[in-house]
Amino acid sequence: MVKNFMLTPYIAPSYSPELELMMTAGALISFKVQADNPILGRSSIPFSLGYSTNNSISFSCFPYLYGKDDKYRILGRFYYRDMPDNYWGVGYEAGNRSSSSNQTTNYHRQWWSFEGQVVKKITNSLFLGLSYDVNNTSATLLNDFMTQEVYVNQYGTDISNVGLGFVIEYDSRDNVQNAHDGSLFSIAFSEYNKIINLSGHQFTKLTIDARKYFSLAYRKTLAMQAKSIYADGSVPWTELPYLGTMFDLRGYQMGRFRDKSMFFGIMEYRHMFSRRTSNRQGNYNSSWGFVSWVGIGSVAPSYSYMNQWLTNFGVGVRYEIQPRLNVRMDYGFGKDNRGLYLSISEAF
Repeated sequence: MVKNFMLTPYIAPSYSPELELMMTAGALISFKVQADNPILGRSSIPFSLGYSTNNSISFSCFPYLYGKDDKYRILGRFYYRDMPDNYWGVGYEAGNRSSSSNQTTNYHRQWWSFEGQVVKKITNSLFLGLSYDVNNTSATLLNDFMTQEVYVNQYGTDISNVGLGFVIEYDSRDNVQNAHDGSLFSIAFSEYNKIINLSGHQFTKLTIDARKYFSLAYRKTLAMQAKSIYADGSVPWTELPYLGTMFDLRGYQMGRFRDKSMFFGIMEYRHMFSRRTSNRQGNYNSSWGFVSWVGIGSVAPSYSYMNQWLTNFGVGVRYEIQPRLNVRMDYGFGKDNRGLYLSISEAF
């Protein structure tokens, strides 16, 4: 039985290098399947629909569900985007190319993806389970560079993939969506198009994600993350690991830097304010807070060639719309990019 159901709608603007100025409407649904279980997190389903000044349409939904007694966890991420996009090519040097006209990087992209994992608790902090990723990209209105580029010619412009694999996690975080203390270490391995072959191209991905959270004081946290993705095999240009999402180096244009190996590291300070007078709950917790972060990242054909680095820093505002669930607005700076991001839950 679903208990403690909460629904919080919102409307707000955001700006990112790829979508430009976007007006977004969405909501956060959260609930507990066991209201009397104090250690069980609140399951959450944030979703949003947006339309931007460059005529992009974007829909996203990120369910994170806790089973009874936290024996199972289900994580999902669904994206749909119909948008003008940019493709620089493969490799660090390709990402440094200019994108000033239609002849360099611009094209139109229609893309959807549904990815996530289902894990079962083995011990108090150890989880094992399955990962999945189903996606499709259709590229049209190609620029002159793309019509001659090796990867695009090899893999085409209408690409579908089905990835299945396993994941093992050590997770001691006190709260998955907004941790104040604890750590996460996750290894995920996925085979694409081996069981269900939609594209004729088979490849693998290995993802390693390490996070650590230090509680410096009440509602003041130092959060750190290091993440790596390595892809091997016949990897389409759409599936190469890349930087520039709202979950890594915020401020870079999504997909500008891509290659078979990707790594980034981020350190972020999170601070929630206190009130001078008590609130309705009888405590002094303010709903407002801020964050600041610094990060580095790179892409390369393999880790041994990873010797050129992208720097990243930014600041953000937080507003707690439900217990331990924040709306975040981040403004990130990259090498020659910047972006304003709006989302629910922390970047990591």
